[in-house]
Amino acid sequence: MTVVDAHLHLFESISEQFPRDVFPGLTPPERRAPMDEYFGYMERAGVDKAVIVSISHHDEYVRDVVATRPDLFAIVGVQDVSATDQLANYRERRQATPFQGFRLFSLDPDPTQPADRIEMFPVLEQMADDGVKLWFYATEEQVLLLDRVLDHLPELTVVINHLGFCPSIWDEIRADEWGRPRFSLALPPKSLQTIEVIAARPNVYVHLSGQYAFTHEPYPHPDLQSTVDAIHGMFGAERMLWASDYPWIAVEPGYPEQLALVDHYLPDLSAADRDAIRGGNAMRLFDFS
Repeated sequence: MTVVDAHLHLFESISEQFPRDVFPGLTPPERRAPMDEYFGYMERAGVDKAVIVSISHHDEYVRDVVATRPDLFAIVGVQDVSATDQLANYRERRQATPFQGFRLFSLDPDPTQPADRIEMFPVLEQMADDGVKLWFYATEEQVLLLDRVLDHLPELTVVINHLGFCPSIWDEIRADEWGRPRFSLALPPKSLQTIEVIAARPNVYVHLSGQYAFTHEPYPHPDLQSTVDAIHGMFGAERMLWASDYPWIAVEPGYPEQLALVDHYLPDLSAADRDAIRGGNAMRLFDFS
């Protein structure tokens, strides 16, 4: 069975060739997570393919990576919130870079307005037409807005990031001592009630990932067992995607250790369900060619 890491980040230090954003403590200008280095992690863990999620709206480095090894990597781009015309920006970037997913952190500043009139609706409509997956990591209010959007665009495929946690990303994120994203949230997260609403949509998937960012306990993070059980109950193995969130976990707790969490949290899976979470579902969603 093919093992697919369904969410990780590869990037270079900042240069004219490879611009990117800087997030204090996480992605200083000199920090690197290059493709060649990642190959070693893949080999040691037995990972066959991977979905690269850009760390900002700059596509230059990930475009180079997928051009070099299209058999191994698929790309998810990131919304450029500074773009005046969001739809034009999406179209121009996708013409230049073959991303198969597009990551958004918000759909509209006012989540109460009609779903088909929100700022990002034209982009979401185009994504649905293109078969581009929505990578979503947002507050509960935005998730509920997305649920209403799916009344209009039921064919849009959505991947909810990192176990369905719904932090206010830019307000609550900090860097821990390992240079990893960290959030201080109660467990199990209250957002599970909101995720249960959107989980009823058959085209909505969720990542089994990001444990290190939310746990209050060392690896293997037993305080997240009830959260994983709840997510598994909502989505089933057929709509869960294992992911590492590399490079944040490369040193602590380690890359193979992230893959091992599938068996740790869900030891009673059938062989078919185990294979689906570890790669089969991602292979259905993405084209590696």
